[in-house]
Amino acid sequence: MARVYLFCLLALLLPMLIEAQVLKERRVYYLDCSTSMEKDDLFDKVRDNLIKAIDKVQDQTTELYVIPFAFDGEHHHNPLPLYSQQATPEGKAKLKAQITSLKMGKSTRTFHCDPLYDFYNGRVDNNKVTYMFLMTDGQCEDPKKTAQKLLNEWGQRYGNKNVFGFYVTLKPEALDSNVQQIIHRQPHLWLVNTADVDINLIRIQSPIKFNAKNDKTIDLQIYGDTKGKNFTASFNKGCPYTITGQKLIDNRLSLKVKLKSGAKHNTANYPITIRMTGGGKFDFLVTEKIDVQCEYKKERTLKIRVL
Repeated sequence: MARVYLFCLLALLLPMLIEAQVLKERRVYYLDCSTSMEKDDLFDKVRDNLIKAIDKVQDQTTELYVIPFAFDGEHHHNPLPLYSQQATPEGKAKLKAQITSLKMGKSTRTFHCDPLYDFYNGRVDNNKVTYMFLMTDGQCEDPKKTAQKLLNEWGQRYGNKNVFGFYVTLKPEALDSNVQQIIHRQPHLWLVNTADVDINLIRIQSPIKFNAKNDKTIDLQIYGDTKGKNFTASFNKGCPYTITGQKLIDNRLSLKVKLKSGAKHNTANYPITIRMTGGGKFDFLVTEKIDVQCEYKKERTLKIRVL
C-alpha cells in the first residue's frame, strides 16, 4: 500500500519537477546614450526597436534589465543606472515608459569597459539563462583598451555556462578589427551589426536520464521560434553511440540513439553537436553543444545536461 501511495505521489509531482528543471531567463540590455547617438535619429530608432523586442518576450518570468550608459570625464567608472522589470504586461509597460523617457547625454563619451564591468560584477544569475546585449554606435574611447581585455575574458568566464552575449554595433564606424577578432574567438559571444535588437534566441535545455541498454529516443526541447529552420545532431567521432534518426516535431528534436555494433561502454562524457540551418540573419542557436554523460551501472543510463 505504501508503494502505491508513493507511486501516486511521484506521478503528481513529476510534471512540477520537470518544469522546475527548465531555467528561466534574464536579458540585460546596455544602451549607448552618448552624444553621437543623436545623428540620423539613431537614438530614437534604437529605442523604438528595443521597445519592440521587449514587447515580444512571451515568458512572463523573464527578467528584463535596461542599463543606459554615457560618460563625461568626471563620471567614468561610476555605477550605472538600472531599470528592471519582469516581463509581465504591467512590468513591460513600466519598462517601456522608462525607455521612452531616456535622454542622450550632452558632450558625453563612450567607454565600453564600464558596461562590461557592470555585467561581470553582478548581472549573471547562475540559476537563469542570462543574455547580454551591448548596443553602441562607436568604438571605445579608452586609450588603455580595457574593454578589449575584458572581452578577451568572456570565453573563460562563460564558455561553459548558460550566459550568452551580443556585441551590437549600430553603425559601421563602431566596428573595430581588433574587437572583431576577439569576439570571434570567444564561445557564447557574437558580433551583430544592426540597429534592430529583436534577435531570435534559440536554445536547447533538456536534462534527461534514461536506460540506454537498448535503442532509445531522446527528445530535446527547443526554446525559441523554430519555424522555417532545420536542426541536425551528431555525436563526435570516437563516441560508442550513434544517432540513427532525427525528426523535428513542433519544438522537440527527437533523436534515435543506438550503441554501435561491437562497441564497449565506458563511463565518460560524450558531446552532441547541434547545427541549425534556415531562418533569418539574426536567428541564433545559442546552445551548439550538449553533453551526454554515460554511466556504467547494472543498467546502462544516459544523462543529458546543457553545457
